[in-house]
Amino acid sequence: MRIEEWPKSALEADVPAIECPSHVTEWIERLPLEVFDIVTKVAEHGGGIWIVGGAVRDACLGLDVHDIDFAVSLEPKTMMEIFPDAIPTGIEYGTVSLRGNDALYEATTLRIESNYADGRRPEQVKWGSSLSEDLQRRDFTINAMAIDVARKVMHDPHFGLQDIERGLLRAVGQAHVRLSEDALRILRAYRFLDRGRAGVWNFDFELSEALRQNAKSLSVVTHERIWMEWLKILNGMNVGKVVERMAHDGVLDSFLPGKWASRHVLLSALQHQEVERFDGLTRFALLLCETQSIEVESVLSQLKLSNKQRNKILETHTRFGTLPLASTSRLRVFRAVLEHNAVVHLKLELVLRSHGLSPANGTSNEGVEEVHTLLEQLEQLPQLRSGHAPIVDGHWIMQRTGLGKGRALGKLKDWLHRLQIERDLASAEELEEVLCSLHWVEENHLDWPSLKFPE
Repeated sequence: MRIEEWPKSALEADVPAIECPSHVTEWIERLPLEVFDIVTKVAEHGGGIWIVGGAVRDACLGLDVHDIDFAVSLEPKTMMEIFPDAIPTGIEYGTVSLRGNDALYEATTLRIESNYADGRRPEQVKWGSSLSEDLQRRDFTINAMAIDVARKVMHDPHFGLQDIERGLLRAVGQAHVRLSEDALRILRAYRFLDRGRAGVWNFDFELSEALRQNAKSLSVVTHERIWMEWLKILNGMNVGKVVERMAHDGVLDSFLPGKWASRHVLLSALQHQEVERFDGLTRFALLLCETQSIEVESVLSQLKLSNKQRNKILETHTRFGTLPLASTSRLRVFRAVLEHNAVVHLKLELVLRSHGLSPANGTSNEGVEEVHTLLEQLEQLPQLRSGHAPIVDGHWIMQRTGLGKGRALGKLKDWLHRLQIERDLASAEELEEVLCSLHWVEENHLDWPSLKFPE
């Protein structure tokens, strides 16, 4: 990098500086030029600016950094004047979003917060000039570090680097105070335990005790915020171990139906090797497999999932305990209905049957070996000659049967579509031959089969 591209040094922090680990220094030097431009502009206006939060934590952990947030000593109004195209995303809390070429950079004015009366948000926010005080209000030590880009130094007054080396999650200051300020920090604590391929960290004793004692305070947090954090936990690489800890600490009882500390078999199922391949929604469905459907619908509604998310979990939950017959025709139907979820469903059944779980909707008698056989058969099943889409439409059927628009026409179309899949028909001519063999005139259309699973 040319020396003239290096950013100007901004206002110095009121926190002692330490040398960055070598890999963090290398990360700083690879930052986009637009980051250096932001630092320089703030420096030219007499302000201080530091990278803070998750970017610092992930850089220290050697992980990919996706979002960069700044703490700045300049007030929001000044930041908007310096960066006219900035977005006032949370200006009442001091946050503006600065535009880069392909990214947005959140810049938040140093602030002091007080009076968390509702356990969710501060009643008072005052602009400050102290990085020390700003870091003091943060939740955990690994999130209370800052980087001075121009000087290539770090500020770590709460020894977050040391905690990273020890694999320890520790609160900034008194743990019960941090959790009482914002109860969502309870879920954030468990999320930060999951370090991906590095395994699962530990809580220090004070934080561990505070989490158990404050678990019920999650009731003051909005369901939307709980769901956002819970989904992140569900998507973690070590979800089984983290959720097991949440259950034992009484945290799951705060937003999921039932008592979870004693559900050892179900919690161990979440640590099955196949679970690593599931997404967070599928894992949530698995966790609820022994919960009655009406309770599942209730908790999904309370947590404010999107319609798409809710439908996926409910459909997965409804299918628990069912397997397709091993015939080629039934496997074709099974694959056509579930598409890429067909393998996922069988692997979910593998997990359920390996742990002897009893889904709320009941289960078939087949065991683990039968599921393995179905997986092998499904893998060897050739693709259909014409794919899964219907070969003919309602107009084609009306021309050949004289049926008018209505339910019977739709049911006959569904029946023909199923036969197309079952028999691997590839042309309208083949389907017309099958249509001529059906006794659809004499039969009640409500009894005609359709393409569905479970049947």
